[in-house]
Amino acid sequence: MSKYIRFIVTITLCFPLLTLAQDFSNEDYIYLKRHEHIKIKLINKQFDIAKNISEQAKYLTAKKLYFANESIGFDSFTSIEDIDAYTLLPSTNTKVKVDYIETKREFDNGIFYSDQESKNFTFPAVTKGAVTNLNYNEVLKDPRFLGIFRFGTFVPTKSAKLSIEFPKNVTIGYIDFNTKDYPIEFKKENHNGTNVYTWSIENIKGFQGEDKSESALYFLPHIIIYIKSYEQNGKTYNVLNDVSDLYKWYVSLVKQIDKKSLDNVHTIVKDLTKNLTTQREKAEAIFNWVQDNITYVAFEDGLGGFIPRSASSVCDKRYGDCKDMANLLYEMLNYSGIESYRTWIGTRDRPYSYFEVPTPMVDNHMINTAIIDNDTIFLDATDSYVPFGMPSAFTQTKEALLGIDQDTFKVIKVPIQPADKSVTTVNSVFTLENSTLKVSEQRALTGYEKVDFISDYTYKKNDKTEEEYLNTTLALGNNKTSYSNISKENFDNKNAPLILKYDLAINNYAKSVANKVYINLNIDRVLSKSKVDIETRKYSKKIDHKFKKEFVTTFKIPEGYKVSHVPKNLQFENPEYGFSITYSQKDNEIIQHKTIYINTLSVKKNDFETWNAFIKSLTKAYKKSITIEQDL
Repeated sequence: MSKYIRFIVTITLCFPLLTLAQDFSNEDYIYLKRHEHIKIKLINKQFDIAKNISEQAKYLTAKKLYFANESIGFDSFTSIEDIDAYTLLPSTNTKVKVDYIETKREFDNGIFYSDQESKNFTFPAVTKGAVTNLNYNEVLKDPRFLGIFRFGTFVPTKSAKLSIEFPKNVTIGYIDFNTKDYPIEFKKENHNGTNVYTWSIENIKGFQGEDKSESALYFLPHIIIYIKSYEQNGKTYNVLNDVSDLYKWYVSLVKQIDKKSLDNVHTIVKDLTKNLTTQREKAEAIFNWVQDNITYVAFEDGLGGFIPRSASSVCDKRYGDCKDMANLLYEMLNYSGIESYRTWIGTRDRPYSYFEVPTPMVDNHMINTAIIDNDTIFLDATDSYVPFGMPSAFTQTKEALLGIDQDTFKVIKVPIQPADKSVTTVNSVFTLENSTLKVSEQRALTGYEKVDFISDYTYKKNDKTEEEYLNTTLALGNNKTSYSNISKENFDNKNAPLILKYDLAINNYAKSVANKVYINLNIDRVLSKSKVDIETRKYSKKIDHKFKKEFVTTFKIPEGYKVSHVPKNLQFENPEYGFSITYSQKDNEIIQHKTIYINTLSVKKNDFETWNAFIKSLTKAYKKSITIEQDL
């Protein structure tokens, strides 16, 4: 008989058409169970919260024994206690306990500092048929960080269960994501003054990420639980009942910012703006200064991961994390008379809304928002190359929480930047010398196209030569392409397009048959390898930003030759992506105009066939060549 004697309510969230009674015998490694029980106590308005995590996994083969390496993360908001870990060998009924657990700091380098630590160990004697068992307690030191529970993970799970036990005077909120196709059983139970909510599912498949897909949180079935409020002596106290409670907590943290000794900050502002007249000019000068002079270093150190450091300290030390840079912008802009606000925001990796999930899980970033001439401008100085007036690409579409004052906030969405703001324009002149194609080319990049190139160049070029870098990045022509006379302009000028100039020599490019020569003018075949495998791909294709690429290619007909064939004009039109290629002849030149546009940030699964039709049509167009022949 169940110990929960008052009443039990059981709800199945969804009944899919197909049963999940799956056979995992062809897997190498599975979880037999992943169970988590959260117990909440409330004593004199103070929460005592602990999670008990219990996991059991089985090695069906000896192919993935590296899973025996275990790491349990924690930080200053949590502690790990009472670890019990051992390997069970069913063939001999032998139990081998873990006898050494190492505690180490996860991050501590020149770019990222965190208070995140981990308990690390290796399950002993793991071989085919072994069953590993792990049980431990995680103590939560702040009631705002109950976290998330993933019903699915990277390998199949036979039994996944989350339960939460809490007093009757505590109200719990929860919201599930990506669960509509899974028969998750939800059960409510009451017993001796406590409530118990339980979510469980059996035989859930493994989830593997895919190249250029959204983050796992967009497709992984999971649930977020949070404490909404509690009642004491007839009075209700909110914890995270709605977004206003989350904002109140953020305000309490902002109040702890050291605002003393801002003279050095104000001196810099005066110097930057002394010859400027408009608010937009001043804001741009301040934003550019922070981008250029403050090095981004990420910090996650207890409340220090939430409370911005002094603007004065950041100025003196010349480094800071996102919230430090946002706060510095706030102080500098407002001192200059420009309306600006500290702004909390989640990146595109987090698919949550402040109104659905009023917890710290919703955001992981901080920026600044300036209001100039009724224009809302999102300023993210952690992106060192994004131009003033454009938000960082990874915050597009996201809700931004603007802190207006102690009691007032506003939630607005960061707009998607149109393709016309991120354009690559390529002008090329082709000449033919025997079978070698000579190309003089200039590229002009704006918006996110420029940001991406400069970021990639800065962090990935390393010790490559300019030619080696461009050869691997642009991949023009064929594997015999050589570069010369390479130059860059406006690399550090945020207000002008980045200009790349170079000459190419592409050996054995032209194809000769009898007295005819075939030349393909498409040496840049962007997107040609972007076809989606409809049979195997499960999740949407993520695109970082909308963009447009415009090519003007001029081929100079060699003396003694005439044009015998020019491809037909081709195009593919769709509101979200497409291209057009046209050819014309003028005197001794053939001119190709080519435009490719991407006008979406995501290709959904039900649009894969249309996307593939676009890529197929574009790839087919890339294969078209002009034909010249000797003018006898």
